[in-house]
Amino acid sequence: MNKLKSIFVIFFVLITFASCKKSNSVVDFYDKTFNWQISVPNDYEKVNLKEKANIKGDTALAKKKHSIVVFKKDEANYFSVNYNDFFGNDVRSLDLNMKLKDFLLLKDIGKIYPKGKMGDYSVSTENISGLPFRKAKIEITEEGKKIVTLVIFSRGFNDKIFVNSIVYEDEDDGKEMIDLFKKSTFKK
Repeated sequence: MNKLKSIFVIFFVLITFASCKKSNSVVDFYDKTFNWQISVPNDYEKVNLKEKANIKGDTALAKKKHSIVVFKKDEANYFSVNYNDFFGNDVRSLDLNMKLKDFLLLKDIGKIYPKGKMGDYSVSTENISGLPFRKAKIEITEEGKKIVTLVIFSRGFNDKIFVNSIVYEDEDDGKEMIDLFKKSTFKK
């Protein structure tokens, strides 16, 4: 009888560990406009933009004219990918246009966090799939404490500007979403 009891306990422990293990399955998303592919863990939810998005600032940050996709980890940690038409013909006007996008997103963030103030703002360049992207990082503070971070990856593709806005309150979730985008691919 003790042997049967021991086998049952071992079986129960194995079942418990197996159900607690984080799933490694992913969802692949492909956008034909930019030949862009990203793999997202299945614990992210693809947001249906035709319905209420159920994320902080869903109409302000996620629903854009040329929305591609929105994935959310939870209500306060998500990324929204869209593009804007671009009719300029030089690098300076493209850069100015992307700076303008940063500050327009800040206006939208102000609707979500009305007491928030712009904290640190930095701009750098980062290679994604061998292509240089402009990376803007904006921190929003309330009473001196950081409450949300917005990381915007943008790049011009002919007559369009690809924009990935990553919004996060949780640093670990933010790092994960940034890493997901860094691992995404643009086929030439």
